[in-house]
Amino acid sequence: AEALAFVPGLRVSTGRKAEPTVYLHGFDQSRVLVLIDGVPYYETNYGKLDLSQIPTDNVARIEVTKGTASVLSGANALGGTINIISRTASSKPHTEVRLEGGDYATGRFTATHGNRRGALSWWLNVSGQTTGGTPVPGSFDPRPGTITQKNPTKTTEAILEDGGKRQSSDSQSLNAWAKLGWEPTPATALFVNLHLFDHEKGAPPATDAVQVFLKRPAFSHFARIPTYRDLGIDVDGRHELGRSVTLKAKGFWHEHVDDYESYADPGYEQKIAVSRFDDTLGGGSLVGEWEAAPWSTLRLAAHLKEDTHRERDDAYLPFAESSSTTGSLGLEDTLTLTKSLSAVAGVSYDWFDVSRAARNVTDGKTGDFVRQDGLPRPSDDRVNPMAGLVYRGKDGTVVNAALARKGRFPTLSQLYSSRSGNTALESERSTNTTVSVSRPFGASFRAEVGGFLYDVRDMITRDGSNVLNVYQNVGKVRMAGFETTLEATPLPGLTLRADYTYVDAKNRSEGRVRDDVTNVPTHKGGFLAQYAVPGPGTLVDLDAVWVGSMYSSLPSPAYPKDPVKESDGYVLLGAKATQEVVKGIRLHVAVRNLLDADYESEAGFPGVGRTVSFGASATF
Repeated sequence: AEALAFVPGLRVSTGRKAEPTVYLHGFDQSRVLVLIDGVPYYETNYGKLDLSQIPTDNVARIEVTKGTASVLSGANALGGTINIISRTASSKPHTEVRLEGGDYATGRFTATHGNRRGALSWWLNVSGQTTGGTPVPGSFDPRPGTITQKNPTKTTEAILEDGGKRQSSDSQSLNAWAKLGWEPTPATALFVNLHLFDHEKGAPPATDAVQVFLKRPAFSHFARIPTYRDLGIDVDGRHELGRSVTLKAKGFWHEHVDDYESYADPGYEQKIAVSRFDDTLGGGSLVGEWEAAPWSTLRLAAHLKEDTHRERDDAYLPFAESSSTTGSLGLEDTLTLTKSLSAVAGVSYDWFDVSRAARNVTDGKTGDFVRQDGLPRPSDDRVNPMAGLVYRGKDGTVVNAALARKGRFPTLSQLYSSRSGNTALESERSTNTTVSVSRPFGASFRAEVGGFLYDVRDMITRDGSNVLNVYQNVGKVRMAGFETTLEATPLPGLTLRADYTYVDAKNRSEGRVRDDVTNVPTHKGGFLAQYAVPGPGTLVDLDAVWVGSMYSSLPSPAYPKDPVKESDGYVLLGAKATQEVVKGIRLHVAVRNLLDADYESEAGFPGVGRTVSFGASATF
């Protein structure tokens, strides 16, 4: 998640449950297809997972496709795709150990080993982190918020965050990753990925308003998450059938479990409920590639997966279960028209079907379990075409243009959440247009500029200040804008990059209360600089992120009296210095939020203040 914050057009926000969410040109993470080596990675209830769990030690590169993803990717890539490519061992053994410590009793470690012996390879990583909390910026101004207690109803005014260490911000995690490979010939490869991410964390409350429901099954925004665990196995195979045909197959099974402890008081002493989610995701895909002619490559992809969500609002209740099946068939042809010009055209048929859905019914007075009721089981299907052109000039100029229709089916939470679900939701759909031009200017400078237009219909939202508002379809949202990136190496050892993204997001629905859209800042910019100091070879990294103001709460036709909440823009600076003291041994010091800026990436959730960390790494 931290790495993605510096990608042009992407923004990372942290709010409830202390969980980062990635936004791509205004599309939140549940509307972007996030993959690890082409395998979907998300929690089946909400459609997203905490990407900060994935150590960068396991990441070779991250491929981001904005707006017009390939029809071969699978369903639900409404705003694009983020594909995290994991590292594979080379013939040279690699072992690395890194230790890091910082303020607020923060400590991190990671140990990595990779090697290859003949046809076999392995990449192994274990990492862990613990922190006693995160700081609130020094300039944070504590302001009174409200605690609304229901059943019986009582509202009191209180300071929900008084500065210093952020309330309930401690966390501990232990992660293990293994990638095993078998490549008997250049034409055949088989890889198995295994991961276990185990996390325990606090859930800092909002600083403006907290709700506490005392009647069983109880619920509160004063909460902790003692279990947040992800376990998975992925199998990835490839085989070439002659010179012109290649088959690729993937299979996967993932489980996500998290417990949510609710407390009646801001001192976290009176526990009133423990809810649990137990989600599984299983499925596979098959991709065939045929070089039908020197100028034509056909690809056919089939995806099928089952999402299962098991939920109970408190430990005394049985699990209520919902399941859905999602599939996709995609056909794509890549055509070489001339030496400089190529085209791609494709179409996918995506479908979604809820196979079972149930909800616990409790006694209205005591909260005792009464029965489970079946719920409506919607289904939907979409045909999504796309087409694109790529021009590559002799001077290095690259021009991309693409047009695609994309869709996204409702998540199980949006359909069946006991407090905000809506089984009448329509699937989201969008017509996405993108164009970009990049060109080098000499050997040390490159510029890129691109534009985009997203015409979204039936966007699902629960606009308003209350997180328990029911999900609704918004008739029409249009997001248009551009982004530009400049890269330069003006001196040996010095690399510079600057980027800027502009997004104009408008609600064009009939009966709208306002034209604005939540969680889409108009402006976002970034700057990165890296310099290797001659002589000592000290590596200095500087970074900056600027995010403009944005709305986090707006009135809507369903909730016309809800308030308007707007978060101010902010600038974050960071710096890091790394020095190799002897061969393979490096020391570093890093500062995040260098100016200790007071900011909110989401309204009511102050960002992390200045943090300082020191570390050492050894590579063999």
